[in-house]
Amino acid sequence: MRFASPCAFGFGILLCLSACTDEKAKTTQVESPAIGGNISAAHLKVPEGYTVETVADSGLVDYPMFGTLDATGRLFLFESTGNVYEETKEALEKPQFRINLLQDTDSDGKYDKSTIFADKIGFPQGGVFYKGSLYVTSAPDLWKLTDADGDGVAEKREVLLSGWVLNVNANSVIGPFLGPDGWLYLTSSIEGFDITTKEGQRLKGETARIWRLRPDGTKLEWISAGGMNNPVELTFTEAGEPIGTETYFTDPQAGQRDALVYWTEGGVYPKPNTNIDRDGLPRTGDLMPVVSKYSRVAPSGIARCRSNFLGNDFQNNLLSVQFNTHRVLRHKLVREGASFRTEDETFFSVDQEDFHPTDVLEDADGSILVVETGGWFIKGCPLSQVSKPEMQGALYRIRRKDADRVDDPYGNAIAWQSLSPAKAADYLGDARPFVQDRAAEHLVGLGETAVKDISALLQQNASPDVRTKAVFALYRIGTPAALTAMRTGLTDKDTQVRVAAARAVGLARDTAAVPTLVKLLSHNDLPTQRQAATALGQIGLPQTVPALVTAAEKASDRFVRHALVYSLITLNQPQPLVAALSQASAKTREAALIALDQMKASTLRSSQVMPFLNGKDKELQRTALWIASHHPEWAGDMIAFLRQRLGAASLTADEQELFGNLLVAFGRNVPMQQFMAQQV
Repeated sequence: MRFASPCAFGFGILLCLSACTDEKAKTTQVESPAIGGNISAAHLKVPEGYTVETVADSGLVDYPMFGTLDATGRLFLFESTGNVYEETKEALEKPQFRINLLQDTDSDGKYDKSTIFADKIGFPQGGVFYKGSLYVTSAPDLWKLTDADGDGVAEKREVLLSGWVLNVNANSVIGPFLGPDGWLYLTSSIEGFDITTKEGQRLKGETARIWRLRPDGTKLEWISAGGMNNPVELTFTEAGEPIGTETYFTDPQAGQRDALVYWTEGGVYPKPNTNIDRDGLPRTGDLMPVVSKYSRVAPSGIARCRSNFLGNDFQNNLLSVQFNTHRVLRHKLVREGASFRTEDETFFSVDQEDFHPTDVLEDADGSILVVETGGWFIKGCPLSQVSKPEMQGALYRIRRKDADRVDDPYGNAIAWQSLSPAKAADYLGDARPFVQDRAAEHLVGLGETAVKDISALLQQNASPDVRTKAVFALYRIGTPAALTAMRTGLTDKDTQVRVAAARAVGLARDTAAVPTLVKLLSHNDLPTQRQAATALGQIGLPQTVPALVTAAEKASDRFVRHALVYSLITLNQPQPLVAALSQASAKTREAALIALDQMKASTLRSSQVMPFLNGKDKELQRTALWIASHHPEWAGDMIAFLRQRLGAASLTADEQELFGNLLVAFGRNVPMQQFMAQQV
């Protein structure tokens, strides 16, 4: 639904003809002599057994950037009108981009009707259609656009929130994306933000963020952040875990720059950036690791294959667009520890430098739509000096040759308004993803009357996917009976269902789930541990601190430890953590030390940290030095420590690095400068 500033900060299409991927798929050239749009068959490759066709060209679109499908199959394209903005202020003062509504009126798989749903939009960065309105970002705003009379044109425009900084090199706010939990999710770049929420709270910062909010614009909160330039699109696992693309998890080095990321709750991610400290982001240790690393590929749209219509081994795979390498990458997503890894291969590629894919979507029949934007975009791309407006964009569809035809893929023939709760619950197990979604929305709309039938699915259905959908439907209904039923998912036999249930009880602030969540901290499944710890922090009961501290003793996985420490920070209870500093377990002491330092009510003193600096445990020493480095008021104590240590035995290589970092951190402190001068 959007693309990262594809050539920003000095990289270009010709620099990135390869990435860190495993080219396993056997590919074939498309046989048809002309595909249309900006590609020829001689330059196009897809896996053997698949075909590509143009389903919308310059007759219907100009420069499509991102897209989203509504429940009935209408496609909203967020379009550029060309290289019309010289400066950012022009997009704000004289907006010229638009949203184009495409329809396939004869159901032949090709779009044949185009209507401008909304014009004079500054820089639309994707959107989602939900309950009769299109939610779309165009910085500085998050908009809600509504077509009240059904003519395909939005008469009502409402700004839900405002304050994200726009840059016309495409670094800005992106989305929204609808999670299975019913929340809207956004990403925003390092350009920054200054937002006043619906509740009157001012949020201001200069780091990139992943956001969550209610569809009415309330309860805006960040869930992940970091020093990267530009988080791009998001998709979600069946259990609701957000995964997305980003640029600049590191400055270009060793063939790496961009990444695929699992955005965990409260996670602070690379690259290292002084804005992280300036924004006061709470840290749980080192910056969080990414899932998969790539070169300067300029990642763009991402989608999860929810059906098996492309093949039985495609379900729950991810597809992501890479602007610079002119391709769509397939990611086989595998749980590893409490996070993920991917096995990657090229799914669709075009060996033409003027082919610029920007988005990828799974349609209701399981075919894949690829959005190609054309040749207009040059902002921030020093190697693309000339805009090529004559090269307009297009939309392509990839199908499996032997795929069976899917009847009524969107569920438009189903009489939804009169559907009983029992029948709607059955549709949660339908093979058609769009039908599953419409069934879930219908059940949520029915409310309490649907709880019994959804609960039966959660207890009895053999499919983990169906049980997971039941968990989220019960959470969204939110009545006491629904929450009681939802809680049973915490003890489900399947990881996915447990994770979804833990996410749901955390979002619901469900105190009745706390006893079960505490037990799950010692479950043998790492994703379950991670999500249970996260939920305890969200629920916010101080009496859960001892359980979190105890769990830290055995936790080695980075994402589990993060969840434990972040919840301890959130719970903001220093007294039991001070006591934990003297426990025998090094892992417990480290968790307590970090949480004490990072929590708002911190009373941590240098005298409590000095024993760790003088100790023999290198990891604890490293942690203590990191903590000391952001306490300039401790300069006197640090000078005394360094003077004593430098006067003793020679420093190890590890100590040289650690102490060097400490000196840099205190480099602006005058007494420390004087001490450093004395050592020369």
